[in-house]
Amino acid sequence: MVTATVYCAPAPLRYAALAVYCLGSLLGLYKAMRAWSPWERRLCFAAPFCMRLLLAGARAARLGGGNPHAILHVFLQDAVSLGGGVIGAMHIPEKWFPGAVDRCLNSHNIMHVLVVLAVYSMHQVTTLDLAWMSRVDCHAPLRHL
Repeated sequence: MVTATVYCAPAPLRYAALAVYCLGSLLGLYKAMRAWSPWERRLCFAAPFCMRLLLAGARAARLGGGNPHAILHVFLQDAVSLGGGVIGAMHIPEKWFPGAVDRCLNSHNIMHVLVVLAVYSMHQVTTLDLAWMSRVDCHAPLRHL
């Protein structure tokens, strides 16, 4: 998604966006490995999440590249995983039904199901964007095929 969004941008901007995203993700991973609480671990990835949100906004406003038919999945990939992280950190629904959902339908299981759904959206975006990148001519005025 990051690559497709800046695909037709000038090379310095394209490389800078990819470098900032990669370095922010690595820093978030390092901080997550040293975190003491679930919330601290989840908040370590706020910077890459905000950058993906900014790039998704650029795509939605047609300021960036990428397949325009993938925009729903661009937002779903982060929204669904964010929802799973919040459910996991807040221990919903076992907080509301103590002892009743310990074996199934607990927050940890729900979080894993939502992560798989987010990966499905990520796959859809990647597939559509790779096809888009194979067809787009960046030397022509930016148009969405």
